[in-house]
Amino acid sequence: MNTASENPLMTKAALRSLIADSMGLTADEMPGDDEDLIDYGLHSIAVMQVVSLCQQSGIEIAFPELIATPTVDAWWRALSAADRAAAC
Repeated sequence: MNTASENPLMTKAALRSLIADSMGLTADEMPGDDEDLIDYGLHSIAVMQVVSLCQQSGIEIAFPELIATPTVDAWWRALSAADRAAAC
Protein backbone atom coordinates (compact mmCIF):
# COMPACT_ATOMS: atom_id res chain seq x y z
CA MET A 1 0.00 0.00 0.00
CA ASN A 2 1.50 3.31 -1.00
CA THR A 3 -1.34 5.81 -0.75
CA ALA A 4 -4.28 6.27 1.55
CA SER A 5 -7.39 7.01 -0.47
CA GLU A 6 -6.97 10.17 -2.50
CA ASN A 7 -5.60 12.46 0.21
CA PRO A 8 -2.42 14.02 -1.22
CA LEU A 9 -0.90 14.31 2.26
CA MET A 10 -1.21 10.63 2.82
CA THR A 11 1.54 8.83 1.09
CA LYS A 12 3.99 6.95 3.24
CA ALA A 13 6.74 9.31 2.06
CA ALA A 14 4.63 12.32 3.08
CA LEU A 15 3.98 10.75 6.48
CA ARG A 16 7.71 10.14 6.98
CA SER A 17 8.41 13.75 6.03
CA LEU A 18 5.72 15.02 8.39
CA ILE A 19 7.13 12.95 11.25
CA ALA A 20 10.68 14.08 10.50
CA ASP A 21 9.61 17.73 10.49
CA SER A 22 7.71 17.31 13.75
CA MET A 23 10.74 15.69 15.37
CA GLY A 24 13.23 18.18 13.94
CA LEU A 25 15.03 15.48 11.94
CA THR A 26 16.26 15.37 8.37
CA ALA A 27 15.10 12.56 6.09
CA ASP A 28 18.51 10.90 6.54
CA GLU A 29 18.13 10.96 10.33
CA MET A 30 14.75 9.20 10.30
CA PRO A 31 14.79 5.69 11.72
CA GLY A 32 13.52 2.66 9.86
CA ASP A 33 9.78 2.30 9.45
CA ASP A 34 9.57 -0.42 12.11
CA GLU A 35 11.73 1.32 14.72
CA ASP A 36 10.32 2.96 17.85
CA LEU A 37 10.26 6.71 17.22
CA ILE A 38 10.55 7.43 20.96
CA ASP A 39 14.07 5.98 20.83
CA TYR A 40 14.87 8.73 18.31
CA GLY A 41 13.45 11.63 20.30
CA LEU A 42 9.72 11.54 19.59
CA HIS A 43 7.83 13.54 22.23
CA SER A 44 4.18 14.29 22.90
CA ILE A 45 4.26 17.69 21.18
CA ALA A 46 5.50 16.10 17.95
CA VAL A 47 2.71 13.51 18.12
CA MET A 48 0.14 16.28 18.63
CA GLN A 49 1.54 18.13 15.60
CA VAL A 50 1.08 15.02 13.47
CA VAL A 51 -2.45 14.50 14.82
CA SER A 52 -3.36 18.12 14.12
CA LEU A 53 -2.01 18.11 10.57
CA CYS A 54 -3.77 14.84 9.79
CA GLN A 55 -7.06 16.16 11.16
CA GLN A 56 -6.66 19.32 9.07
CA SER A 57 -6.38 17.02 6.04
CA GLY A 58 -9.61 15.30 6.98
CA ILE A 59 -8.13 12.18 8.58
CA GLU A 60 -9.57 11.64 12.05
CA ILE A 61 -6.88 10.17 14.26
CA ALA A 62 -6.29 10.66 17.98
CA PHE A 63 -3.17 10.94 20.12
CA PRO A 64 -3.69 7.59 21.92
CA GLU A 65 -3.90 5.74 18.60
CA LEU A 66 -0.49 7.00 17.54
CA ILE A 67 1.39 6.94 20.83
CA ALA A 68 0.34 3.33 21.49
CA THR A 69 2.70 2.08 18.75
CA PRO A 70 5.10 4.86 17.72
CA THR A 71 6.52 3.53 14.47
CA VAL A 72 6.09 4.81 10.93
CA ASP A 73 4.59 1.47 9.86
CA ALA A 74 2.02 1.45 12.67
CA TRP A 75 1.09 5.07 12.05
CA TRP A 76 0.75 4.40 8.33
CA ARG A 77 -1.63 1.51 9.02
CA ALA A 78 -3.66 3.59 11.51
CA LEU A 79 -3.89 6.61 9.21
CA SER A 80 -4.75 4.47 6.20
CA ALA A 81 -7.54 2.76 8.15
CA ALA A 82 -8.87 6.12 9.42
CA ASP A 83 -8.80 7.54 5.90
CA ARG A 84 -10.66 4.51 4.51
CA ALA A 85 -13.26 4.77 7.30
CA ALA A 86 -13.79 8.45 6.51
CA ALA A 87 -14.37 7.63 2.86
CA CYS A 88 -17.28 5.27 3.70
